[in-house]
Amino acid sequence: MDNALIYVAVIAAILVLAIFLPRWVRRSTDAAGGREGRRYATTRLTGILDELDTTLVLHAPEATAREVVDGVVVQQPRKFTRLGGGGYGIRFIEPDDAIVRLVDDERGTRLEVERVREHLGVPNTSEFWADLRSGVSAAAHVRGIDVSPGRPTQHRRDEATGTWMPV
Repeated sequence: MDNALIYVAVIAAILVLAIFLPRWVRRSTDAAGGREGRRYATTRLTGILDELDTTLVLHAPEATAREVVDGVVVQQPRKFTRLGGGGYGIRFIEPDDAIVRLVDDERGTRLEVERVREHLGVPNTSEFWADLRSGVSAAAHVRGIDVSPGRPTQHRRDEATGTWMPV
């Protein structure tokens, strides 16, 4: 009799585990996946914002700096667009997903990101911004213009529109 009672208890325990164990495993793996996903997204966003916060100073007057930037923008029309009002657009989907401007700097003229539109939950133009900076830097060196990193800007997200603007 004792053996039959032990077998029934073991079978009952196995049935209870079979019912509750998959739910527990699913909940714990979902929670772990969610934590890891949020950590990855935060790390990725930090890297993107660090790139977008980087500026470039051309040690030249604005008119000369504009000639250099115009030359680079015209060479890559799928990535960059000249916008009205003196700005430049960086394209992810639309021609103005990021807007870049030339502004006065104590050392010359600074090229910086003015606004970035978010698609798919993050700004997606950081690689093109790096391409624009390196292209402008190379073109400026060819013309004999000194280039140096500018003071970084910081961007904050406007929750209503999903755009990132300097603080």
